[in-house]
Amino acid sequence: MMEQIFNTDLSECTNILYNDSPSYSGIVAGECKGYIWVDNIVNPTLALVYSFAVGGFSIMGEPNDASVYDDFIEFLRKKLFVELKSKGINYFEFSVESKGTENHILKLFSNESMNQEDEYFYRKSCSNEIREMDQYNIIRVDQEFITRLQAGKYDNAEFLSERLLESWGSYEQFFRKSVAFVATLEKSIVAVIVGTARYQNVIPIDIETKEEHRKKGLASTLTQYFVNECVDRGLVAQWDCVDSNIASRSTVEKVGFTFMKKKPYYWFGI
Repeated sequence: MMEQIFNTDLSECTNILYNDSPSYSGIVAGECKGYIWVDNIVNPTLALVYSFAVGGFSIMGEPNDASVYDDFIEFLRKKLFVELKSKGINYFEFSVESKGTENHILKLFSNESMNQEDEYFYRKSCSNEIREMDQYNIIRVDQEFITRLQAGKYDNAEFLSERLLESWGSYEQFFRKSVAFVATLEKSIVAVIVGTARYQNVIPIDIETKEEHRKKGLASTLTQYFVNECVDRGLVAQWDCVDSNIASRSTVEKVGFTFMKKKPYYWFGI
Protein backbone atom coordinates (compact mmCIF):
# COMPACT_ATOMS: atom_id res chain seq x y z
CA MET A 1 0.00 0.00 0.00
CA MET A 2 1.22 3.51 -0.78
CA GLU A 3 2.38 5.56 2.20
CA GLN A 4 2.48 9.33 2.53
CA ILE A 5 5.85 10.74 3.53
CA PHE A 6 6.88 13.99 5.18
CA ASN A 7 10.26 15.74 5.39
CA THR A 8 12.09 12.83 3.77
CA ASP A 9 14.97 13.52 1.38
CA LEU A 10 14.32 11.66 -1.88
CA SER A 11 16.75 13.71 -3.96
CA GLU A 12 18.91 10.63 -4.62
CA CYS A 13 15.97 8.50 -5.82
CA THR A 14 16.63 9.11 -9.50
CA ASN A 15 14.17 6.42 -10.60
CA ILE A 16 11.28 8.66 -9.49
CA LEU A 17 12.82 11.98 -10.59
CA TYR A 18 12.47 13.55 -14.05
CA ASN A 19 14.38 16.58 -15.27
CA ASP A 20 11.60 17.64 -17.65
CA SER A 21 8.97 17.65 -14.87
CA PRO A 22 10.27 20.20 -12.35
CA SER A 23 6.82 20.94 -10.89
CA TYR A 24 6.72 17.43 -9.45
CA SER A 25 10.41 16.47 -9.26
CA GLY A 26 11.04 19.59 -7.18
CA ILE A 27 8.56 18.27 -4.62
CA VAL A 28 10.14 14.80 -4.59
CA ALA A 29 13.60 16.34 -4.15
CA GLY A 30 12.39 18.49 -1.25
CA GLU A 31 12.90 21.81 -3.02
CA CYS A 32 9.28 22.98 -2.77
CA LYS A 33 5.96 22.06 -1.17
CA GLY A 34 3.49 19.36 -2.17
CA TYR A 35 2.22 15.93 -1.16
CA ILE A 36 4.06 12.65 -1.81
CA TRP A 37 3.06 9.00 -1.45
CA VAL A 38 5.49 6.17 -2.24
CA ASP A 39 5.35 2.38 -2.45
CA ASN A 40 8.48 2.00 -0.32
CA ILE A 41 10.02 4.65 1.93
CA VAL A 42 13.54 3.18 1.80
CA ASN A 43 13.66 2.32 -1.90
CA PRO A 44 10.66 3.83 -3.73
CA THR A 45 9.87 2.60 -7.23
CA LEU A 46 6.53 4.41 -7.64
CA ALA A 47 5.44 7.80 -6.35
CA LEU A 48 2.24 9.80 -6.48
CA VAL A 49 2.91 13.53 -6.19
CA TYR A 50 0.44 16.40 -5.81
CA SER A 51 1.36 19.94 -6.86
CA PHE A 52 -0.66 22.88 -5.54
CA ALA A 53 0.44 25.06 -8.45
CA VAL A 54 -0.56 22.51 -11.10
CA GLY A 55 -3.68 21.46 -9.24
CA GLY A 56 -3.19 17.80 -10.11
CA PHE A 57 -1.20 14.63 -9.55
CA SER A 58 1.74 13.02 -11.30
CA ILE A 59 2.55 9.30 -11.20
CA MET A 60 6.35 8.89 -11.21
CA GLY A 61 8.57 5.83 -11.55
CA GLU A 62 8.27 2.44 -13.25
CA PRO A 63 8.25 -0.58 -10.90
CA ASN A 64 9.54 -3.96 -12.07
CA ASP A 65 7.02 -5.73 -9.83
CA ALA A 66 3.55 -5.57 -11.41
CA SER A 67 1.91 -6.08 -8.00
CA VAL A 68 2.99 -2.54 -7.09
CA TYR A 69 0.47 -1.23 -9.63
CA ASP A 70 -2.31 -3.33 -8.11
CA ASP A 71 -1.51 -1.98 -4.65
CA PHE A 72 -1.41 1.53 -6.09
CA ILE A 73 -4.88 1.26 -7.62
CA GLU A 74 -6.23 -0.17 -4.36
CA PHE A 75 -4.74 2.80 -2.49
CA LEU A 76 -6.37 5.22 -4.92
CA ARG A 77 -9.82 3.66 -4.75
CA LYS A 78 -9.95 2.85 -1.04
CA LYS A 79 -8.13 5.85 0.41
CA LEU A 80 -7.23 8.76 -1.86
CA PHE A 81 -10.50 8.95 -3.78
CA VAL A 82 -12.43 8.79 -0.50
CA GLU A 83 -10.38 11.71 0.85
CA LEU A 84 -10.84 13.72 -2.34
CA LYS A 85 -14.61 13.21 -2.35
CA SER A 86 -14.81 14.23 1.31
CA LYS A 87 -13.30 17.57 0.20
CA GLY A 88 -15.85 17.98 -2.61
CA ILE A 89 -13.43 16.90 -5.36
CA ASN A 90 -15.21 14.47 -7.69
CA TYR A 91 -12.49 13.82 -10.26
CA PHE A 92 -8.91 12.58 -10.43
CA GLU A 93 -6.51 14.57 -12.64
CA PHE A 94 -3.12 13.07 -13.36
CA SER A 95 -0.16 12.76 -15.70
CA VAL A 96 2.32 9.87 -15.92
CA GLU A 97 6.05 10.40 -16.38
CA SER A 98 6.98 6.88 -17.58
CA LYS A 99 5.47 5.38 -20.73
CA GLY A 100 5.57 1.89 -19.24
CA THR A 101 3.72 3.01 -16.13
CA GLU A 102 1.27 4.98 -18.26
CA ASN A 103 0.35 1.80 -20.16
CA HIS A 104 -0.21 -0.09 -16.90
CA ILE A 105 -2.31 2.68 -15.34
CA LEU A 106 -4.53 3.16 -18.38
CA LYS A 107 -5.14 -0.59 -18.56
CA LEU A 108 -6.08 -0.73 -14.88
CA PHE A 109 -8.43 2.23 -15.35
CA SER A 110 -9.87 0.90 -18.60
CA ASN A 111 -13.40 0.79 -17.15
CA GLU A 112 -13.35 4.51 -16.36
CA SER A 113 -14.69 7.20 -18.66
CA MET A 114 -11.23 8.63 -19.31
CA ASN A 115 -10.69 12.15 -20.63
CA GLN A 116 -7.38 13.41 -21.95
CA GLU A 117 -5.75 16.51 -23.37
CA ASP A 118 -2.23 17.16 -24.61
CA GLU A 119 0.01 19.29 -22.44
CA TYR A 120 2.86 21.24 -24.07
CA PHE A 121 6.23 21.96 -22.48
CA TYR A 122 8.54 24.84 -23.42
CA ARG A 123 11.82 26.27 -22.10
CA LYS A 124 13.91 29.38 -22.54
CA SER A 125 17.41 30.12 -21.28
CA CYS A 126 18.45 33.24 -23.19
CA SER A 127 17.73 36.90 -22.49
CA ASN A 128 14.92 38.97 -24.00
CA GLU A 129 14.62 42.54 -25.11
CA ILE A 130 12.06 43.90 -22.66
CA ARG A 131 9.04 45.83 -23.85
CA GLU A 132 8.46 48.69 -21.42
CA MET A 133 4.93 49.58 -20.28
CA ASP A 134 3.70 53.07 -19.45
CA GLN A 135 0.50 52.32 -17.56
CA TYR A 136 1.76 49.61 -15.19
CA ASN A 137 4.64 49.20 -12.75
CA ILE A 138 6.63 45.97 -13.18
CA ILE A 139 8.25 45.01 -9.86
CA ARG A 140 10.50 42.12 -8.87
CA VAL A 141 9.24 40.34 -5.76
CA ASP A 142 11.98 40.78 -3.15
CA GLN A 143 12.05 41.34 0.60
CA GLU A 144 11.23 45.02 0.19
CA PHE A 145 8.13 44.22 -1.86
CA ILE A 146 6.95 41.54 0.60
CA THR A 147 7.36 44.05 3.45
CA ARG A 148 5.05 46.46 1.60
CA LEU A 149 2.66 43.60 0.84
CA GLN A 150 2.44 42.61 4.52
CA ALA A 151 1.99 46.24 5.53
CA GLY A 152 -1.23 46.39 3.48
CA LYS A 153 0.04 48.56 0.64
CA TYR A 154 -1.88 46.45 -1.88
CA ASP A 155 -5.59 45.67 -1.66
CA ASN A 156 -5.32 42.12 -3.07
CA ALA A 157 -2.14 40.76 -1.47
CA GLU A 158 -3.47 37.19 -1.55
CA PHE A 159 -3.29 37.20 -5.36
CA LEU A 160 0.47 36.83 -4.91
CA SER A 161 0.96 35.53 -1.37
CA GLU A 162 -1.20 32.41 -1.78
CA ARG A 163 0.87 31.30 -4.77
CA LEU A 164 4.17 31.86 -3.01
CA LEU A 165 3.27 30.22 0.28
CA GLU A 166 1.46 27.23 -1.25
CA SER A 167 4.53 26.44 -3.32
CA TRP A 168 7.33 27.39 -0.95
CA GLY A 169 5.95 27.40 2.59
CA SER A 170 7.71 30.64 3.51
CA TYR A 171 8.89 33.82 1.82
CA GLU A 172 12.45 33.03 2.92
CA GLN A 173 12.39 29.72 1.07
CA PHE A 174 10.99 31.47 -2.01
CA PHE A 175 13.78 34.09 -1.95
CA ARG A 176 16.42 31.33 -1.83
CA LYS A 177 14.98 29.21 -4.60
CA SER A 178 12.79 31.14 -7.00
CA VAL A 179 11.81 34.24 -8.97
CA ALA A 180 8.62 36.31 -9.25
CA PHE A 181 7.43 39.59 -10.73
CA VAL A 182 4.18 41.51 -10.44
CA ALA A 183 2.47 44.21 -12.44
CA THR A 184 0.75 46.82 -10.29
CA LEU A 185 -1.68 49.65 -10.96
CA GLU A 186 -2.16 52.07 -8.09
CA LYS A 187 -2.87 49.83 -5.04
CA SER A 188 -3.70 46.65 -6.93
CA ILE A 189 -1.63 43.71 -8.15
CA VAL A 190 -3.08 43.13 -11.61
CA ALA A 191 -0.78 40.36 -12.89
CA VAL A 192 1.76 37.92 -11.43
CA ILE A 193 4.41 35.56 -12.73
CA VAL A 194 5.82 33.14 -10.17
CA GLY A 195 8.32 30.31 -10.22
CA THR A 196 6.31 27.69 -8.34
CA ALA A 197 8.88 24.90 -8.08
CA ARG A 198 12.50 24.09 -8.80
CA TYR A 199 14.36 20.98 -9.82
CA GLN A 200 18.08 21.36 -10.40
CA ASN A 201 18.20 24.71 -12.24
CA VAL A 202 14.77 24.57 -13.93
CA ILE A 203 11.86 26.69 -12.68
CA PRO A 204 8.27 26.23 -13.95
CA ILE A 205 6.11 29.32 -14.41
CA ASP A 206 2.68 30.16 -13.02
CA ILE A 207 1.25 33.30 -14.61
CA GLU A 208 -2.10 35.07 -14.28
CA THR A 209 -3.52 38.44 -15.27
CA LYS A 210 -6.71 39.89 -13.80
CA GLU A 211 -9.45 39.66 -16.42
CA GLU A 212 -9.95 43.38 -16.87
CA HIS A 213 -6.22 43.85 -17.63
CA ARG A 214 -5.81 41.08 -20.21
CA LYS A 215 -4.86 41.57 -23.87
CA LYS A 216 -2.62 44.52 -22.99
CA GLY A 217 0.73 42.74 -23.23
CA LEU A 218 1.22 42.19 -19.51
CA ALA A 219 1.79 38.42 -19.77
CA SER A 220 4.52 38.72 -22.39
CA THR A 221 6.20 41.65 -20.60
CA LEU A 222 6.23 39.86 -17.24
CA THR A 223 7.61 36.75 -18.94
CA GLN A 224 10.44 38.76 -20.48
CA TYR A 225 11.40 40.13 -17.05
CA PHE A 226 11.14 36.66 -15.52
CA VAL A 227 13.34 34.99 -18.15
CA ASN A 228 16.01 37.69 -17.92
CA GLU A 229 16.17 37.30 -14.13
CA CYS A 230 16.47 33.52 -14.54
CA VAL A 231 19.33 33.93 -17.04
CA ASP A 232 21.14 36.28 -14.65
CA ARG A 233 20.84 33.65 -11.90
CA GLY A 234 21.82 30.66 -14.06
CA LEU A 235 18.29 29.27 -14.13
CA VAL A 236 16.06 27.98 -16.94
CA ALA A 237 12.40 29.00 -17.21
CA GLN A 238 9.87 26.31 -18.15
CA TRP A 239 6.32 26.98 -19.37
CA ASP A 240 3.69 24.23 -19.38
CA CYS A 241 0.20 24.64 -20.88
CA VAL A 242 -2.63 22.47 -22.14
CA ASP A 243 -3.74 22.39 -25.75
CA SER A 244 -7.03 24.21 -25.09
CA ASN A 245 -5.33 27.20 -23.44
CA ILE A 246 -4.82 29.09 -26.68
CA ALA A 247 -3.88 32.36 -24.97
CA SER A 248 -1.12 30.67 -22.98
CA ARG A 249 0.33 28.91 -26.02
CA SER A 250 0.21 32.17 -27.97
CA THR A 251 2.12 34.02 -25.25
CA VAL A 252 4.84 31.40 -24.80
CA GLU A 253 5.49 31.20 -28.53
CA LYS A 254 5.41 34.99 -28.89
CA VAL A 255 8.19 35.47 -26.33
CA GLY A 256 10.46 32.88 -27.96
CA PHE A 257 10.32 29.78 -25.78
CA THR A 258 11.49 26.55 -27.42
CA PHE A 259 9.07 23.64 -27.63
CA MET A 260 10.37 20.60 -25.71
CA LYS A 261 7.68 17.94 -25.83
CA LYS A 262 4.03 17.19 -25.36
CA LYS A 263 2.34 14.46 -23.39
CA PRO A 264 -1.24 13.62 -22.40
CA TYR A 265 -2.91 14.78 -19.21
CA TYR A 266 -5.80 12.60 -17.95
CA TRP A 267 -8.86 12.94 -15.74
CA PHE A 268 -11.98 10.99 -14.83
CA GLY A 269 -14.83 11.15 -12.32
CA ILE A 270 -14.45 9.29 -9.02
